[in-house]
Amino acid sequence: MSILSYTHSLRSQYEADSLAAASLTPVRWIGVSPTVDTASSIGDTIQLAVTATDARGNALLGAPTVWSSSDTSVATVDSAGTVVTRGPGGSAIMVAVGGKSVKARVYVIQRPAALRISADTLLRIAEGDRGKAAAHLVDARGHEIPGSSPGWHSADPSVASVDSLGDAVAVAPGRTTFTASSDAMIAQLPVEVYPVPSSLTLLSGDGQRAPAGRRVSQPVTVQVVSRSGRPISGAPVRFILEDGAGRAEPQSDTSDTQGIARASWTLGDFPGRQTLTVTAEGVASPTVVTAEAEPVAANTRLTVVSEGLEGKAGSTLSESVVVRVTDTSGVAMVAVPVAWAAGDDGSVVAAESRTDSLGEARARWTLGPRSGTQRAYVQVGSPRTVPRFPVTARALAGEAAKASVVGAAKHEGSVNQVLRPAVQIQVLDRAGNVVPGVPVTLLPATGTVADSVVTTDSTGRVAISWTLGRTAGVQHLTAEVEGIERAIEISARARASRPANLAFVTPKPGTANRAVQSLDVDLTDAYGNPVPDQPVVFSTKFGTVSPARVMTDARGRAHTRWTPASKVGRRTLVAAVKGSEARTTFVLEPPAAATQAKAPAPAKKENGKRTNR
Repeated sequence: MSILSYTHSLRSQYEADSLAAASLTPVRWIGVSPTVDTASSIGDTIQLAVTATDARGNALLGAPTVWSSSDTSVATVDSAGTVVTRGPGGSAIMVAVGGKSVKARVYVIQRPAALRISADTLLRIAEGDRGKAAAHLVDARGHEIPGSSPGWHSADPSVASVDSLGDAVAVAPGRTTFTASSDAMIAQLPVEVYPVPSSLTLLSGDGQRAPAGRRVSQPVTVQVVSRSGRPISGAPVRFILEDGAGRAEPQSDTSDTQGIARASWTLGDFPGRQTLTVTAEGVASPTVVTAEAEPVAANTRLTVVSEGLEGKAGSTLSESVVVRVTDTSGVAMVAVPVAWAAGDDGSVVAAESRTDSLGEARARWTLGPRSGTQRAYVQVGSPRTVPRFPVTARALAGEAAKASVVGAAKHEGSVNQVLRPAVQIQVLDRAGNVVPGVPVTLLPATGTVADSVVTTDSTGRVAISWTLGRTAGVQHLTAEVEGIERAIEISARARASRPANLAFVTPKPGTANRAVQSLDVDLTDAYGNPVPDQPVVFSTKFGTVSPARVMTDARGRAHTRWTPASKVGRRTLVAAVKGSEARTTFVLEPPAAATQAKAPAPAKKENGKRTNR
């Protein structure tokens, strides 16, 4: 042992002497190997070696070295030059020997080696909810590669769908598989969509009626369904009744394979609306079922509070109709349904559909159109158990409320003649009833009337004897009805009377001696109104006229062209309207006489009519 101790002592002394010698020898050059290296996984190791030489190029063995990393999050280095990768990126590894330094570059670029699911081995999502499927690529040492985003698809999108980012939607209860893929690597995630109770669907039993204390005819039936409307079996269902609302049998049930639960309902003893509440585990909103407990005739009394009801026919009574409902002992029946109906074509509107805290019900009654006694009817509860009660009121005649022209929509006649058929005005009250004996004042703007004030007859009408004015065109008459603010404006179109006058329009200067005469005639009635659409016949023994038969236009004018005979002498053209006395003659004097005259000769008369030259 003394020999070994001595040998170890000599060796230690030698190494210490060598280090001391190396540290005293100046370093001329240092190098590191490799100068650049790349790691493909986090946790990989890279061994760097450093070489130092003196001025003669001799290697300095055992020279002290100092190692460091520019980014320890990427790589670290120990005193022996062993580099361990810590994260992706690049880092400079520096080593210093005897006052000189050199660096190497280390890069960490992770290479995908596998695709792993990030969550549990099974993804469970409630029906209708959303979930997240996550997967990532790892390197050869199992470290996650940041920024990797594999694509996703679902084996059965009708159960659950997933987009390329892994956002999942549970569609319907069932199982499927999500597959993540990146290049040639895949990973699968089992998915289960489970149903959850979402709502109660009322299948039957609501809105029933039965006498108080009796069982309703149909059981109350509900169905527990999921968010997609699918039935859920095995769900606990409870039927809860308010105090005095009777009893439900059973009070709790479990939904069957179709998600259905049911209970029979016996109503409470008091009349009126009763409610039953149905709840199910997992369903936030309960279902409320109502039924009507009907009163019975033997225990129901009705009294009319408002008496002496009276109003205008077709109008609403000024006061509400009030009735009180009690039992035989005089106790008010509260919240009992009351229905109203009106006879005699009237109407009634209830203020409330049920009696109030005093057992009273009110309604507004609009009387029918007929005067006399009218009836309204009050139905308490069901007509099967309680007969309806009549309420009477007296209907009075209504006041005039509106007036209108009846009969023909358009009125037309001849000037200075009585309009036929006569214009008729009808007066009605608010309910549309005819109102007799109403004065109507007539104010013609043109023409005359037989009476300025007329009175409606038993049918509520007046017939106006209106003689139109002498000027053709639209004429107006105003009718003011007593009690009605707005007057009635009546218009009628007056046509021209029979043709009476026919005259040639004076030719323009210089036209009398032309070979062809362009002539116009005007046809008017006895009041000077143009007569349109009448045939004017032109005739001559001197030359030709074309056209010989012309219809007057809207101005009562007819146009023709006369080619007089070439012989010299007095020549005439006659215009006439058959069936009337309208007739006129145009005279063309000889040219010599026409040229010697300094002024047009006065018109001559032939056969009692004016003759134009």
